[in-house]
Amino acid sequence: MTRSPTRRRFLQAAGGITLLAVGGAIWRAHDREVFVTPSGAPYDPWTLWNSSEYKNTPVALVAAGILASNPHNTQPWIFRLSDKQIDILADTSRNLGSFDPYLREMHIGLGCAIENMVLAAPANGYGTEVLFEEGSLLEIEKSGLVRAATIRLVDMQDQADPLYEAIPLRHTNRYAYDRERGFPEDLLRRLTAASGNEYVALSLFTEGEAFDALGRAIIEATEEIVADHAMIEDSHAWFRDGPDEMEKERSGLALDTAGLSPALLAAAKFLPALPAEQSHAAWLGQTRDSHVPSAALLGVISVRNRYDRPQSLAAGRLWQRIHLEASAASIAMHPLNQPVETIDRERELGKEAKSEARLTAITKDASWQPTFVFRAGYPTRSALASARRSVETVTEKT
Repeated sequence: MTRSPTRRRFLQAAGGITLLAVGGAIWRAHDREVFVTPSGAPYDPWTLWNSSEYKNTPVALVAAGILASNPHNTQPWIFRLSDKQIDILADTSRNLGSFDPYLREMHIGLGCAIENMVLAAPANGYGTEVLFEEGSLLEIEKSGLVRAATIRLVDMQDQADPLYEAIPLRHTNRYAYDRERGFPEDLLRRLTAASGNEYVALSLFTEGEAFDALGRAIIEATEEIVADHAMIEDSHAWFRDGPDEMEKERSGLALDTAGLSPALLAAAKFLPALPAEQSHAAWLGQTRDSHVPSAALLGVISVRNRYDRPQSLAAGRLWQRIHLEASAASIAMHPLNQPVETIDRERELGKEAKSEARLTAITKDASWQPTFVFRAGYPTRSALASARRSVETVTEKT
């Protein structure tokens, strides 16, 4: 007789705890947008990029430029506008530290933005002349804004490049690819035919000894990065933990674009953010078990001098263009630049150039210096857009 009220109270309390737990889970799922595709202001630039508001003004070129590929989604750019000229400035405060000690990848990202802007020019009534700033990356001071290039504008009516329409289609795809489908021969021929100039070269591998060796080099370099505390901390600084942080920063890396399966993505969003060591150990696992094994093609962009500023910008222009070519053909691409990042790191620390030797053994030509490595193939899942800072945030008018 005395136990029944106690049992009732226990069941009532247990029910309350369950409701609190369920309510808490529902609240966290809502707060972290666990089951929602990211949207809102950080992603609006992908739909506003060719807005009538910008049409036939230099701002239209900037709106295309900010959608370009760039390292860790740092968006390291400021655009200074006048009626007949756009200066592209490197915002050196948005650097990756030990991941990019000489701002080499930053300049590749700026070159990507320049390529998008040049593609957008004819559609907005402009012809362009691109002038790169001369000099060495080894001499740049990491303070403030540094001009990287200038785009001069002239009035011109010309037919738009077909790749202009591919600008909003290009996203980095970190999912596994369908290697069994191979790589389309017609696209391979097009990329090979437009593979650079006397200062920039493109090497493409779909099988054979070089393909296998490059895959091993990517994994080995990733292992070396994960073992380097400074590198993973500098990388981790650009991870954004949840939609509120992304809304504030509108840049950096998020779980939604990490290439996780739907179930793993949902679980990761529920949990607190992992520390740098654990998140980068997971990245190593993806590289070893998914990124490299599923690639149908591995590619290398090389230059004559890795630390020449104009050549780094030109390498970025080439990367952006081939990524757009692939996107137009429904082919996924993903930078796997770890083997070059360890070259930079060894140089910074004054260590033996093992990473340089590793890549030279693959390319077999020391007169060309690899500066960018990537994979490609048919996607198994579509990639989501990454966040972008607004046009207004990254422009200055003179």
